[in-house]
Amino acid sequence: MTDIIIISYKDEEEIKRCVTSIEKYCKDYSLIIEDNNVNNVGFTRAINTGIKKGTSEWIWLINSDAIVINEMTQQALIDRFSYWPKIGIVGSMQIDFDNHDLIRHSGTIRCFPAGAHSGGYLSMGHGQIPSKQRWVNFASVMIRRSMISEVGLLDENMYLLYSDSSYCYSCRAAGWECWYEPQSRVFHKLKVSKGVSEWHQKDMLAFMKKWGIIMTPEGQFIYSPLFSKLDMFP
Repeated sequence: MTDIIIISYKDEEEIKRCVTSIEKYCKDYSLIIEDNNVNNVGFTRAINTGIKKGTSEWIWLINSDAIVINEMTQQALIDRFSYWPKIGIVGSMQIDFDNHDLIRHSGTIRCFPAGAHSGGYLSMGHGQIPSKQRWVNFASVMIRRSMISEVGLLDENMYLLYSDSSYCYSCRAAGWECWYEPQSRVFHKLKVSKGVSEWHQKDMLAFMKKWGIIMTPEGQFIYSPLFSKLDMFP
């Protein structure tokens, strides 16, 4: 059984499309939709609320603007966990909604101060190798519930942004692994909220406080020893 969690906010068309794709291709799941339209508690808190409502070992977070492509999208995530008991987080390949050759996310490069993703083109054979990552984008990611019992939930001091990368780093600091799985694929429309820029600085400061990052008067970031270690190798 998989708990599939979707956060809904001003996305009536997108969420219908997402749910339709889940109904078509996914099996043995419990769908949990957290509605942020009436009382917007933020992405991170809504995710945590959805996690607490479920009971399944596999928790799949998928954005409302993402679409399941085929039967392997769910199963490939589950299968990746079987390779090693300390794999705690597995992320999907994210393909551009309009250009199905363009890979928007096939793992990550930089976490801070603004996350950078690996990408490329399917026609050129990019992004085809499963790989251990520093962090993965949470637009389509599966999490092992037994890991959450040890590490805890996402950090709600980050209202909208940074909580995905921060959580991956927290889990890795506790000895868990984060992976990218290319056989799990979603189309992702990358809808950008008008309120993102408002929260970017606030959530960045919360991330910096959590990980002991300081900024010099010249605008350079100085990492704490722990963050430097986590940021060097996956």
